[in-house]
Amino acid sequence: MAVATIDSSSSQSMLDDLPMSAFQLWSVLMIAATVILDGLDNQMLGLAAPSLLKQWGIGREALGSVFALGFVGMAVGTLTSGWVGDRFGRRGALIIGVAIFGVATLLTGFADALWQVAILKMLAGVGLGGVPGTASAMIAEFTPVRWRSIAVTFGVVCVSIGGILGGIAAALILPGLGWRWLFYIGGTATLLFVAWLWSVLPESPRYLAQRPDRADELEHILRRIGHPDPASVRHQAHTTRDAVHYEPMRKLFGPALLRDTMALSIAMFSGMFMIYLMFNWAPTMLNSAGFGLQTASLGLTSFNMGGTTGAMIASLAIIRFGSRPVLILMAVVGASVCATLALLPIDGGRNEGAVLACLGALGLFASAAQSAMFAVGAHAFPTVLRARGLGLMGAAGRAGAIVSAIAGAILIGWSNLGFFGALAALMLLNAIGFIAVRGHIPPLGRKDMHI
Repeated sequence: MAVATIDSSSSQSMLDDLPMSAFQLWSVLMIAATVILDGLDNQMLGLAAPSLLKQWGIGREALGSVFALGFVGMAVGTLTSGWVGDRFGRRGALIIGVAIFGVATLLTGFADALWQVAILKMLAGVGLGGVPGTASAMIAEFTPVRWRSIAVTFGVVCVSIGGILGGIAAALILPGLGWRWLFYIGGTATLLFVAWLWSVLPESPRYLAQRPDRADELEHILRRIGHPDPASVRHQAHTTRDAVHYEPMRKLFGPALLRDTMALSIAMFSGMFMIYLMFNWAPTMLNSAGFGLQTASLGLTSFNMGGTTGAMIASLAIIRFGSRPVLILMAVVGASVCATLALLPIDGGRNEGAVLACLGALGLFASAAQSAMFAVGAHAFPTVLRARGLGLMGAAGRAGAIVSAIAGAILIGWSNLGFFGALAALMLLNAIGFIAVRGHIPPLGRKDMHI
């Protein structure tokens, strides 16, 4: 691809010929842990919603406005984090984002009015919005090319792992302790992790390779990775002044990247609409259909478990077949599962086993496809624009989430036919977005692979 020339040659080659070291693996796991917390904290209000609605005696529409404000904050955070990550470094952008949503999550447990929840949800959104995209860029830049799609997909799928933990915690905590303890525990755990992360998380080596003024830091990281000649890479980074230039964001809309920017944004809009409709409204929808609180929480857990499993299977399939056929197929199958859920009779809590199985299948295909999409974005956008490209994709996803927050309250009133019927249409739009993408990841071994 033409955009590959924007990357410096030193940042391209310094890791790709080396085996994956223990230091790189440990760094990827630390970054992935931030996404687990993002998924945990992000889904907390949706898990607490049935209890909150009952305790405070408020309508679903009011809570939908709270969700929408949260997604506005996430849109702001997504774009801001991408700019900070490309301008000042991935590490700082990631840690700041986690700290913001950790504080907001903890304070939500002390809220006494819906307007307080709304303000804190919007503040949490600013932190939550930037974490997946920044983490994806950082993981991609720590990983040799042959492991990149698996590593990035694993990082993103940690949102679902966080959701699994949240669903299990909700099933255990809500019946006995109430909704506030979800936020107490989640916020405290997040802030403790931030304090530890600040002292141990390194900066992205590929980012540092484009910053000659930080060549010493790059050499130190490369030594820890096990690079055979870090001093030469340090010297290259120090003397290659053209690598430090800052590419304006309008390059994402130039001839080389416009099609991928728009297609990935469309796919992300529809995919995040689906995911956040599930995160925020599925427990309430199941509860209104006659299922108990525990079953409603486990339904979301089933969705997240399917998403986790499917995303890792997808990353392996992408290595073998490339991302185009894999993601298109997953989106189409996801649409079929949504159609099945739309037509399944569930009033009065009927067909509980079938509902849980279908929700797992929806995660396995539809949710997993969205996780793998970040790997496509990390491949399609060059290093100097990667964080902002992924951030723009994320902002389109937040727009879909905002619409889902308002639409969810309406769709629940149309029972499962309207709720899942709308999702079936969105998954078809998702497939169209994947079809339009030009910069898909090719099967491993192709010579035209972009690094």
